[in-house]
Amino acid sequence: MSQLQEAARTEDLGLLLGAGASAAAGLPDWNTLALDLLTHSGAIDDRDTAQALLAGQDPALLAEAARAATDDWPELVRSALYGIEGEPEPAVLHLAAAALAMQPERTVRLLTMNFDQLLEKALGQALEEVGQERTVVSRAAGARRAKKDDLEVHHLHGLVGPLQGESQNVVLTLSDFTELATRPHPWQVSALREVLERGPLLMAGTSYRDQDLRQWLHEITQDPELPGKPTVFIARQGLDLDAQQFARVQGALVEQWSAIGVDAVLTHDHSDAAQALRELPYLTDPGYRAPAVRAKELLDSQYENFATLQSAHAEQLEADLEQLRPHLGNEANLTLWLANGQGELVRWAVHDRVQRRPGELRHIPGGYDSPWIVGQALGRDDVMARELTQRSTTGRWRSIVAAPVTVERPGGPVFTAAALSSATPDPLESHDLDAWRSTLVEIVAHWGDRLSTIAENTP
Repeated sequence: MSQLQEAARTEDLGLLLGAGASAAAGLPDWNTLALDLLTHSGAIDDRDTAQALLAGQDPALLAEAARAATDDWPELVRSALYGIEGEPEPAVLHLAAAALAMQPERTVRLLTMNFDQLLEKALGQALEEVGQERTVVSRAAGARRAKKDDLEVHHLHGLVGPLQGESQNVVLTLSDFTELATRPHPWQVSALREVLERGPLLMAGTSYRDQDLRQWLHEITQDPELPGKPTVFIARQGLDLDAQQFARVQGALVEQWSAIGVDAVLTHDHSDAAQALRELPYLTDPGYRAPAVRAKELLDSQYENFATLQSAHAEQLEADLEQLRPHLGNEANLTLWLANGQGELVRWAVHDRVQRRPGELRHIPGGYDSPWIVGQALGRDDVMARELTQRSTTGRWRSIVAAPVTVERPGGPVFTAAALSSATPDPLESHDLDAWRSTLVEIVAHWGDRLSTIAENTP
C-alpha cells in the first residue's frame, strides 16, 4: 500500500487508536457501554428492552438518559467501563503502538479516542523492556503538555481511570458531543492538525461512527498545504460482518472515508492492523516480504522435510504434553498448527500420531470469528480458553486452550505464524486454568524458537 510506504519513510508519524483497540482487551465497545450505563443507572432496568432501544438510537443519546438518571455520573461511567474486574492488560494494538513509539529514529505522536490508559500501560511496559526512563503523560484537556522527552498520549474524548475519582473531561453523551462541536477552536483539532503538519496519521480500531472525528478530519483535510494525510485501518472485526458481507461492502467503506479525505486500508482482524504497525519500519527494506509470504515460506520449509519433521515434532509435542499432564491428567492432547498465508491453519503435528502424506493434513479457517478456537487465537493474537457447548467432531474433547506462536523469519519482524492447542474431555472448572494457560505459554515460547531456527536454515 502506497499510504503505508509513505508512513514508513517519514520520521514523524501520528497514530490514533479507537474503541476497537480497547474492546480487544476486554473493555466494552460503545454499544455495550451504552447498555451498561442505561441498566446500571436504572434508566432502563431490563437489558433486553435497552438492547431494543439501542437498535434505533444513537448510543450517545442513550448515555444522555443514563446521566439524567444518576447523581454520580463519573462513578457510573467508571463502573460501567471497568466493572468489578478493573483495568485489563493492553491488547495487540496497544502493544504494537507502544513498540512503534520506541523506535529511536522516529517520532510517533499518540492519540486515542478511548477513556482508558491501556496505551499508557503498554508504553510503560515497552520502556521497561528497552531500559528507558521516560515519563508517560496523559493529556485530556487543552492546557497540559508533555515535556520534550516525555511520551504524550492525547485522550480526545477524555480520561476515565480504573480508580474512583480518576475522571477528566469525558465526552460521551449527545450534549457532550454537541458542546464540543460548537467550540471555535477545540484543542483536539489542534492536536490532530499538529500531527498532520509534520507527517501522516495512521488510525486503527476506530469507525465511521465517531462523529466528531469525522468532522475534525474533514475540516483539517480541506487545507491543501498540509503535508500529512490520514489513513485508517478498517477491520471486519469492528464491523460485525462475515467475510462475504465484508467483501460486498469494501468499495462503500473506502468511499465513505475518502469523502472526508482519509485513505482506508481494509483488514479482517484488529491483529492485522497491529502487525501492519510492526511491519512499518521494514517496508522500505530491499528484502522485505509480507507476513503472508513469510508464513507460506515457513510452511513450505516444513513440507520440504515432511517425514523427518512430522516424526520430530510429534515426539516433541509428546514431551511437551508431560508438562501439562500434572494440570490436565492423562486424557489430554497437544497439537501444532501452522498458518499457510491464505487465512487458514494447517494441523501440522499431533502428539500421538505421525501423518505420512501432506494430503492428510487438515486445513481450518483462521481469524477472530473462526469456528475453531485455535483459529480465533491466531486471528486475535491472544491466548483463548473455551468450554465447548457441543462436543468436538470426535465427541471426545470438551475444554480447549489455544495460544499463538510468534516466529522470526527473514524479510520482516516477528509475526504470528503458528499456534498450539491443548484439549481435555473435562469441563474447564475441573482444571487449574491459570496453570494450564501459563504452562502452555511457556511451551509456545520454545516452539517459537524452534520454528524460527528451522526458518533460519531455509533460504
